[in-house]
Amino acid sequence: MKKLIASALLLSFALAGSVSAGWVSGESTVIAVNQGEAAFHGPLSSEQRLDVGMTGGSSGRADVIFSNKSSESRLALSALPVNIESGTSSDGTSYQDAKLTITPLVDNDSGQRYYLVETGNPEGTQIIAYKKGNFTQAFTAASLLEGADSASFTVEKKELTLHLEKGEVKNDYLLTYDSRTGTFNAKQKN
Repeated sequence: MKKLIASALLLSFALAGSVSAGWVSGESTVIAVNQGEAAFHGPLSSEQRLDVGMTGGSSGRADVIFSNKSSESRLALSALPVNIESGTSSDGTSYQDAKLTITPLVDNDSGQRYYLVETGNPEGTQIIAYKKGNFTQAFTAASLLEGADSASFTVEKKELTLHLEKGEVKNDYLLTYDSRTGTFNAKQKN
């Protein structure tokens, strides 16, 4: 009987080790400003807070502050460039919005929490890591494709991908976390 229980336990550990959830993203916070200035203040969790000040018009900029109430840790990202999106609304009115998206992301294998910051502009598109009450900058897209026009993330169960565009050139990069340095490495996909 003991051998049967031990075999069942080993089998369950083996199956659990081979099945992992990988990346899980939460509900995104989207902030858009058409003209002028706007401020957004809200919770990321019961302990974490997000504060954003943004301007829109012919160009966009955002100041983003991640903070933690219990550790008084703060990470401020200042003057992030935000791409302007143009379009036509359902009532036929044209618009030009500066748009910022912040998406929570969890690595289910390690339990590590991240925030994807997307401004559309590679210099503002980054990943913020949250661990033990502290926020740190773990990745920025600015150095991968010099002069790129736009940047965005795609989250799949097993892959985190960064998309960069420069004119007609489109490059995709697989992002992997390096636990030694606390940053993400980018490898261009074929």
